[in-house]
Amino acid sequence: MRGAGSSRSICWPGIVLLFVGLSRGVIAEEPEAGMVLGQTVTVAGQEFFQGFVAFWHEKGSSEHYLLIVRERPSARNGSVIWIEHRGQRVLQMPLPASRGLLRSASQQAAETVWQHLAQEEIDAHLQGDPDMARDEL
Repeated sequence: MRGAGSSRSICWPGIVLLFVGLSRGVIAEEPEAGMVLGQTVTVAGQEFFQGFVAFWHEKGSSEHYLLIVRERPSARNGSVIWIEHRGQRVLQMPLPASRGLLRSASQQAAETVWQHLAQEEIDAHLQGDPDMARDEL
């Protein structure tokens, strides 16, 4: 895992990606374990992100997914975390007020996201005609 900074570059064979000004974006990247981009603002959000990444990489085949973990802090309502895959929100949840509950919340989030993405893959393989949308069957 790498710390926050104003710019990041990650090199894969033949590909160079440059991340500039991600508003405190944090990149958790391991070559064999996929990539999770964190755009969290608060300390609790960063702890949630670190826990989520740890639990996410324990899952099998996590190298197939690029996830973005975003946070919207609010002094009135508390922080809201959402996780995106391919530009769509997979999960949205409020952060627990107690920092002691962040680990279990991140574990539950990793499990929920994993189940959702696994179900999407199953649905994609079961769908007969790639030219038809799901609602056209």
